[in-house]
Amino acid sequence: MVSDIVSAAASTAAGRCATVSVAFFDDFKTADLGLLRQEQLAEEISCNHQRLLLLWRAPRALVVGRSDTRLPHFANAVDHLGAEGWPVLIRRSGGSACPVSRGTLQIALARTVTSTITIDAAYTELANMIRTVLESYGLKVATRRKSSGFCPGRYDISVNGRKVAGLSQHWRQRNGQITVTTAATMIIEEDPEEIAHIVNLFYRVAGSAERCSSSGVGALRQDLPVDATFDTPLMEDLCNRIANAARGEWRNDPRRISAPPFAARSLSQNN
Repeated sequence: MVSDIVSAAASTAAGRCATVSVAFFDDFKTADLGLLRQEQLAEEISCNHQRLLLLWRAPRALVVGRSDTRLPHFANAVDHLGAEGWPVLIRRSGGSACPVSRGTLQIALARTVTSTITIDAAYTELANMIRTVLESYGLKVATRRKSSGFCPGRYDISVNGRKVAGLSQHWRQRNGQITVTTAATMIIEEDPEEIAHIVNLFYRVAGSAERCSSSGVGALRQDLPVDATFDTPLMEDLCNRIANAARGEWRNDPRRISAPPFAARSLSQNN
């Protein structure tokens, strides 16, 4: 379904290459399917300057970086977490362990690399989009390394001093075109205590000293005012705001949004 939407949007260029931005949501049966979809996202880019935005969620899994596979007892940790109901997956991008669950939202932004796109520029593009969304809820947001959170990095996004989103990045060259996919894990309704427990369990069994603290991990639901109400469930409201933020980021492209929440959304336009 998603591929059909992408193809249909591109075909509207009437023989010319269109600048197309597509935002869509997928609710996967397993996290490995979601991760595969995310890592293949850039393959759908066919025109310079095209950007594709994927929002997805799936049942629980812990997604680790390739460096984690070199830990002395990695295989034992995989078995242990599997027994806990948290299968371990390995992603192409860097960083350390990040949670996937129905209470988290996975965000991926794939784009063609131009002369102005650097590692920091690609990170900033997605970080600013997420920051815009969180600030639209009236929250105080900081973007800087949160050492006590999961997968610490320079573009950690925190609310009230607790990390709610972590970013990673993957660059690739295909058919002479360089693309970059910047991804984020955002904690929406998952329990920070459970996140800290499962991340620490993985690293303890795998033989690493890396740890995170539940006090350093937040969740959007917990940070919102207790009397906050929305016309739709929080996850749907969040996805809609991200789509709207994407339109703001890409204001130089005429665009349209179609389809209801949790369906494929097409933000597309011709040059």
